[in-house]
Amino acid sequence: MKRTAAAITGITLSVGAALLLSACNPGVNGNENDKQEAKTFATAKDGSGVLPSWIPEQATDIKEVLRSTGFERIIVMKNVTLPNSCKTIPAGQKPAPVDDADGKFKASDYNSGEATLKADWWPAGTEQKASSLCGKWWVTVDGESTYAYSPETKAVLKTIDGSKK
Repeated sequence: MKRTAAAITGITLSVGAALLLSACNPGVNGNENDKQEAKTFATAKDGSGVLPSWIPEQATDIKEVLRSTGFERIIVMKNVTLPNSCKTIPAGQKPAPVDDADGKFKASDYNSGEATLKADWWPAGTEQKASSLCGKWWVTVDGESTYAYSPETKAVLKTIDGSKK
């Protein structure tokens, strides 16, 4: 009888531990709608299939934070020459969202304000200083560093804000 009770206790503890360690974890600040991931790649080739296709092969020292429950991403990298497919934002004009290439989202579906993701390597307000658009990405070149921002959708931000209350 003692063996059976010990076995049941062991199984119960194992199942409980598995649930605690599973994907049932809350996101940032306990918000399950705001799960974020950080990734690093030595080269763009190392991030092939994960990084946006416009990032050139020679890019190095790549750091990314993304919202896995949404669409926002911030990236910093070095050794970047932007491809011709990127469009220059006219001087004095603020960056603005554009329609998604897949047609799933319109420009009006995206947040046009500040980035909501944070990283110690991302200077606050960098996205508002973007000088190029690479698809939906707002790109800022500052010295040796190139910063890229993909805005979040308003619907995801509303869900995140609503679950904080």
